[in-house]
Amino acid sequence: MSPLTPWHYILIANLAILFLLGTILALRSRSKFSVFITITLILIFLGTFLWYLINETVYKVEVFQLEDERMYQTEQILIRGVVRNVGKYPVANVVATVKMVNIRGSKEQKATQFAQPTVFAELFEGDNPDYKRQNIVEQQVIADYINPGSSKTFRILMDYPPYFKNTSFDVTAEAD
Repeated sequence: MSPLTPWHYILIANLAILFLLGTILALRSRSKFSVFITITLILIFLGTFLWYLINETVYKVEVFQLEDERMYQTEQILIRGVVRNVGKYPVANVVATVKMVNIRGSKEQKATQFAQPTVFAELFEGDNPDYKRQNIVEQQVIADYINPGSSKTFRILMDYPPYFKNTSFDVTAEAD
C-alpha cells in the first residue's frame, strides 16, 4: 500500500465528522437503529469510492523505453523498461500488466482485447485441452517504492507460447 497523502487524511476527517453528525441525527430520530445503519452504509460506500478515486488520481506512474527479447531456448520473453513516478507523492507496489496477443497481419498492430475474432471463442473453448489461447494477461510487481520524479528499471520474464507467430504486447503500470 502506498503512503497516505493529505487527501486521504482530509477524507478520513470528513467521514468521521459526517459519521458523528449521522450518529447525532440517528439518536434524535424515532427509528434510531435503521437511521444509524443507513448512514453507516452510505458513508462506507462513499468512503470506499472516494478512497479509490483519490488513489487513481494521486498515484501516477508511467512506463517507457520498452524493449523485448525472445529467448528461444527457454520459450520465454524478457521485457525491459523504465517506470517513472510522475505524481507528487511516493508510490509503493507498482504493478505492471502485460497483455500479449497473437495477431494476424503486421507486427505494428497494438495489443487490444478485440485484435482477434477469437475473443468469444476463448470464453467457450477454455475447457478444451486442445484449444490454444490467443491472448495472455499477466501481472507482476515491478517496483517496491518510487519517490516523486524518480524512476526505476524493471525486467519482466514470462513464458512465451510456442504457437504465437506475430506477437504484440502492451505494458501498463499502476500503483497498488
